[in-house]
Formats: sequence, C-alpha cells, structure tokens
Amino acid sequence: MAVEYRNLMEDFVIQNLDVVMEGAGCCTCDACKSDVAAYTLNHLTPHYVATRQGRLMVKLQSYELQSRADVVAAISEAAMVVGQNPRHGRS
Repeated sequence: MAVEYRNLMEDFVIQNLDVVMEGAGCCTCDACKSDVAAYTLNHLTPHYVATRQGRLMVKLQSYELQSRADVVAAISEAAMVVGQNPRHGRS
C-alpha cells in the first residue's frame, strides 16, 4: 500500500517566495531561495493532507487573510536572515 501525503504549506511558501524575496531586495539565486524556503517552513505550522478533501479544506483556509499574512511575514523574516548570511558567497 502506497502512502501518499503532502505538506501543503510548501506550496503556499513556493507560491509567494519570489515576490516576497524580490520585494525585500534579497538575492534570488537558487541557493538563497532554498535557504529561505527551508527557514520559512521550519517556522510555520505544517499542513499535511492525505486526501483530496483535506487538500481542498487546507487550500480554502490558505485564502484567509491572516494565513496569507503569516506566510508572507515568515518568508520576509527568512529573507532577512538569509540575506545577512548568504550561503552562495562562501568558498
């Protein structure tokens, strides 16, 4: 039996990542994007779903203003932290 599940918070973060990082003046190279996404996801509550119905319920919740604001705020914080310590400039 195959177990299928997904953390929809990853989708929400990826959907907003470029816009928020560019708005913050953060580097948008692949290394920085990965670091910002990982930092953000470690600071947000995951939303795992295993069914289509669960996916729809979480997606509906994501359209609430506070949910979107929480994701954007977490990405902004991550972009600031990563921007101060970028991995791409290291030897």
